[in-house]
Parts: sequence; C-alpha cells; structure tokens
Amino acid sequence: MKNAFKHLAIGAISLTLFAGCMEDGGSRNAGGNAKADGNAVLEQMVIENIAQNVIVATYRDLRDQTKELAALTADLKANPIQANLDAVQAKWKSARIPWESTEGFLFGPVDSLGVDPAIDSWPLSKLDLDKILATRPNIDAAFVRQLGTDVQGFHTAEYLIFGDGVNTNTKPVQDMTPAQLQYLVAVTQVLSEQTQKLYVSWTERHDPSDVNSKSFVEIVQKPGLGNEFYASRSAVLQEYIQGMIKIAVEVGKGKISDPLGGNIGAADPSIVESQFSWNSLTDFQNNVRSMHNLYTGNYLNRDGAGLDEIVKLKNPELNAKVLAQITAAEKAIGDIAGPQGISFTNAIKDEGGRQRSLAAIETLAKLEATLQNELLPLFQ
Repeated sequence: MKNAFKHLAIGAISLTLFAGCMEDGGSRNAGGNAKADGNAVLEQMVIENIAQNVIVATYRDLRDQTKELAALTADLKANPIQANLDAVQAKWKSARIPWESTEGFLFGPVDSLGVDPAIDSWPLSKLDLDKILATRPNIDAAFVRQLGTDVQGFHTAEYLIFGDGVNTNTKPVQDMTPAQLQYLVAVTQVLSEQTQKLYVSWTERHDPSDVNSKSFVEIVQKPGLGNEFYASRSAVLQEYIQGMIKIAVEVGKGKISDPLGGNIGAADPSIVESQFSWNSLTDFQNNVRSMHNLYTGNYLNRDGAGLDEIVKLKNPELNAKVLAQITAAEKAIGDIAGPQGISFTNAIKDEGGRQRSLAAIETLAKLEATLQNELLPLFQ
C-alpha cells in the first residue's frame, strides 16, 4: 500500500505540473503558480523521504548492527570457540553494509562531530595496535576511548578477527589471544557508542553539547531563511547530489585507483581498505549502492520519492542515464573479482584484475561527469 500511495501522490503532482504547462492566455499566471506549487510539494516529499527513509533508516540499521556485533564479541570472549568467531566475522561483514551505504551522505554530524574517523579510520596503525596488545595487561573500553582513531573502529576489529589478510581472510579461534579478545570487546563497544551517537545526532540533537539543538533530520527537512544550514529546498537537494559526486570520486579516484598504482610493480596492497577480510569490493559496491539509495529514495524495503522523481519530470533521458550508469558502476566493481572471484588485494597484482579495475574506474568517471555536469545543474 505504501508504494501505491507514493505513486498516486507523485502522479497527482505530475498532473498538476502538466496542467500548469498546458495553461495559456489569461490562465497562464495561474498555471505558472500551480506548477510552482507542484514543484514545491514534490521537492519537499523527496527531501523528507530521503532524510527519513534513507539516511536515518541507514543510520538506525548501522546502530543496530554494531550493537549486535559488540554483543557477539562479548560472547566470543566468554566462550572462545570457532562457531562464535565465525558469527563475529559474519556480523562484522553484515555491519559494513549499512556503514558503506552511508558514504553517499557523509555530511552533517558524521563530519562535524568527527564520527567518521572514529568509526572507519584507515589505514590502521598495526604497529601501535600490536604494541598495545603485547604490553597492555588490561584493555577495556575506557582505555580504547582515549586512543587515536587509527587503532579504533571497524578496521581494528577486522584485523583482530580476520588476521593479516595476506594469504587468507579466515582466522582459527585458537589464534585469538586473551589480549586480542579483550581489545575486540572494548573496540566494538566503542564502535557501537559512536554509531549510537551518530543516530542520536540525526534524530534528537545534532549538537550533543547543546540541549536546545535540533535533530539534524529536522534541519534537513525544514530548509528556509531561518535555517543555519540550508536556506532553501534547492540547497538540500544539491547537498544530496554533492554527496553522490563525492563518493563517486572517492571510490574511483581513491579506493580503487590508489592501490592500483601506475603499473603492476607499483601496486600497493597495504593501502587496500578492508584488506584483512577481503571485503573491499563489497564495500565499494555498497558505496555505489548509497548513491542509488539517495537517487531513488529507496532503501531495502523502504520505498519512497527520490531525486529521480524530479529528474523524470525535467529530463527523462537524463534520469535513465543516471540510473543506468549507477547500475553499470556497481557491476563493474563486482567484475573486478573475475571468474575466479579473487580479492581486490590480489586483483591489483593480476593483469586481468588490473584491466577490470581500470574499466571500473572509467565507469565511475563517466558517472561522476554525469552527476557533476548534467544532474547538479538541474537543481541549481
């Protein structure tokens, strides 16, 4: 019923816009007003749906998944058997999905509160981490909280539960030391705290130090001259698109390109993100998926108005092009693994994998150009 309601509502707005365009003669001003009103209603629908049913919903899932991860690590410490380690590894990968699906909208509290590095700082400082593990007798969350972000977050937990990722992305439970188990419990607890902080900043107070501050979702949903962040609906919509552009650049010109190097001899596996779990390509695909979620207004089973509804009315050919290029980019990233399903760490040292990586970079560059040169101007 929700999907049907969405399409009926958008259909009604479309008819209003169409009627406005058809007005002539003495009715032209009235038609123009009707069109403007229809635009305003549709834009507000898109802003609110993306804010609530994409952004907040993703942060809610991230909070829930990391909370479950922390609970499973406590179970593993209490009962260090292989089944419990396997469960922690699976939950780590599951929790990565909503996190990587937020990277199309890394604006607002995730930036202003410094939450991003505390959750996902990369590269990890393995030297510092190994030193702590070797010398610190008791490791708890209070201790981890006061450490640098390069020994916190997802990738610290990843290193502890998957191993070094050189020859394999699995780790037998007997290789987990008491210090590693202590650190794992502490670091996932702190990670869970950070994702809770991020969720609360969007749903309750964007500035935790100010009891009178509004939730960031309210700020996004109510643009206007009195809004300190967004003076207009156009400003919010452009923020959404800029988020898409930024992650297209980061994945194509950073996450894939940097480890690839100029030639096979310059390939650098040490800077591959999520290298310990061999989860890199899945991460990158979820980054692209975050663009799709923003553009369509759909997240998992939550379906609503997205930027595409506005673009379809203004330029249907461009809408089809954006959707096709997002789909192509996600597929090109998946194709890097090749028929043998190799990890990205191995792909950058393989001639075929390198060619597939270059193809993915080109596909992302085309998407970036479309977003920057065609989509963004539509909203300016």
